[in-house]
Amino acid sequence: MALKSPWATIAAWFVASRLVIFAIGVVGVGSFLNQRSGVATESLAALNPEATWQKWDAEWYERIALHGYAYELESAKGQAAAAFFPLYPLTVRTVMTVLPGVSFFWAATILSNLFTSAALLLIVTSLVSFDDLRGRVLATIMTSAGSFYLSIPYSEGLFLLLVVGTMVATRARRYELAGVLAGLSAATRVHGLALVAVPAVACWLDRSLTARARFARSAATVALFAIPFLIYLAHLADVQGSWSAFVSRQELWDNPSPYPFQALTGFFHYPRRMTAWLHGAFWFLYVGLLIRYWRQMPLGEAVFCAGVFVISTQQEAFHGIYRYVVPLVPLTLALTQDRPEIQRRLIAINLIFGVLMILAFVTYNRITV
Repeated sequence: MALKSPWATIAAWFVASRLVIFAIGVVGVGSFLNQRSGVATESLAALNPEATWQKWDAEWYERIALHGYAYELESAKGQAAAAFFPLYPLTVRTVMTVLPGVSFFWAATILSNLFTSAALLLIVTSLVSFDDLRGRVLATIMTSAGSFYLSIPYSEGLFLLLVVGTMVATRARRYELAGVLAGLSAATRVHGLALVAVPAVACWLDRSLTARARFARSAATVALFAIPFLIYLAHLADVQGSWSAFVSRQELWDNPSPYPFQALTGFFHYPRRMTAWLHGAFWFLYVGLLIRYWRQMPLGEAVFCAGVFVISTQQEAFHGIYRYVVPLVPLTLALTQDRPEIQRRLIAINLIFGVLMILAFVTYNRITV
């Protein structure tokens, strides 16, 4: 059955979910104490989106967009910027250069919403085959606990678009293009390093190609994937003095020795840290979903999801898992083909957790990270 009016369905879910998120943010910032200042924001100021949402990583993206990675390197703060990947803030900087009167917040917010809208359109037109699944897919994404990051000055919207673009290009057997898009995602978030599995595995298993062609195109895909990330590393080496600055500077974020599955040890090292248990529970929930559905996905997409989960454990305790699962589109597509009651239960969990995280985010409460 052909899809009908995809924009209407997207607009309905997008606008409704953003209005609810905005309202929760206003209530939170205007009703609860700001954990940094110790006072609540005045009611009128709470209506200012910038006062509500320009927080946490958004402050670092603004710093990079305005000053780059070479700014104030003599300070710990200047060096700590290396932990953030460049594609999103540089894209915002480009818009600000073209439109110099636009502030970082509004340029970044508009871009995030455009990236998210484009990703949703690609999902419902290129990845969903039936009308009855379209609403279910959008509902799962737009009600997820971390979906508010898709509309604020964060890299999630761009990363989601690159994930979807990589999947679409791979399914069209345009493996080299998918490799480029995956490489751009690796210059957006560290989880993008896992995305190369989508085109590389699909190309290697493509029986319509000869063995020689599979090898050549897989190698080309991986090489094209590596280019954006290597450019980023070379830039860090030039301005921050080290190719591995994005790893070594994790020490400035209380994570001196990142390694896979380190977060699991956090349950023993920090048994009273509620954030670790909350975010860890989300990790186990979604790992369980991946175990349930991985056979319903192309192998490369399942490997990508598994890679994101592994990368998400390299910190000293679980952080931000509810954010990291939002772009796992292959898992979302598999979920929406299961029984509706399973999706409804997951949405209920995400709505409860999402409200808590929004309130924590806008008040600088560390539980959100």
